[in-house]
Amino acid sequence: MKERKSLTGNIKRINLAPLYSLLLAFIIGSIIIRASGNSPIEIYGILINGAFGSRKGFLQTLLQATPLLYCGLAVSFGLKGGILNLGVEGQLYMGALFSSIAAIYIKGLPAPVHIIICVVAGMIGGMIWAFLPIWLKIKRGAHEAVTALMMNYIAVLLLDYLLNYPIREPNSSVAQTVVIQPTAQLPHLFAKSKVTIAIFLGILLAIALNFLLKKTVLGYKITVVGSNRKAASASGIHVNKVLITTMLISGLCAGLAGTMEVLGSYYRLIQGFSPGYGFEGIAVAVLGTSPISVIFSSILFGALKAGGIMLNFGTNLSVKFITVLQGIIILLISAPLLIPNIKESINKKLSQRRS
Repeated sequence: MKERKSLTGNIKRINLAPLYSLLLAFIIGSIIIRASGNSPIEIYGILINGAFGSRKGFLQTLLQATPLLYCGLAVSFGLKGGILNLGVEGQLYMGALFSSIAAIYIKGLPAPVHIIICVVAGMIGGMIWAFLPIWLKIKRGAHEAVTALMMNYIAVLLLDYLLNYPIREPNSSVAQTVVIQPTAQLPHLFAKSKVTIAIFLGILLAIALNFLLKKTVLGYKITVVGSNRKAASASGIHVNKVLITTMLISGLCAGLAGTMEVLGSYYRLIQGFSPGYGFEGIAVAVLGTSPISVIFSSILFGALKAGGIMLNFGTNLSVKFITVLQGIIILLISAPLLIPNIKESINKKLSQRRS
């Protein structure tokens, strides 16, 4: 009984570790802010006010959170199956490429049909780019994290070539395509804002993935494989099939991130349209321990990005502080046992002094 209680306590403590780490990250951020000659309360107040203090700020938070939500789900779902998908950025680019081609060159369709075709095309693009690393792992033993990471550069450079030559808008000084067909454009939900239904579709996707993981046989297999591949294989689960399925679903989410940017934000494909959403999705996924919690972590990071814009007005703190804060969060949350271990070591020292 004592062992069971101890195990339960450890599980609860580990689940709370990301929250402790997040709090510690903001404390360290406060030290940096103080060292720069600013007040932590004032700076964090500016961030909160910039992200949630006005209609414009709140909509900007949702806009920034949208691609992070899809990328966070991509990384998170891969981790559930024991796969570290570091190729989300490349899969995002391929999703954007496939969807933009469908949005530009397919004509004469009703808007709902055209949008669905573009979304499916983006999903396929992300899945194709996600399939290659997992296939190399199964067939050749190559680590999927390394191959997926390297394929990011291939995707970016391929897109750079296409946007500068074959599909570049004629007479344009910018490497971009022509504007997509009006029937493929996601309508903006609010005036003077680029927020579309993409954020709500992302939330529905998170709910669907959570249901898949917790209520379906496939979800059970993915969880078991992610926990222990040898035990999964011994229990009769076809591990390779589950790995492929997991990676394809992860790539699907990443492809949707690029698709929504093309159909809802830019209405065209632009060189360097992603400032690194795929890599920021890693932080979002690590902070959110489940698809549902990824919704909230993406909003948190979206709020940091939206509120960070206000740092350029009235403070001498660079907007790069947000990047530093994100890095600190990643560093601390990547070691979920850091806080419990520190607490245990302090308790041991106290008990030794008392004895």
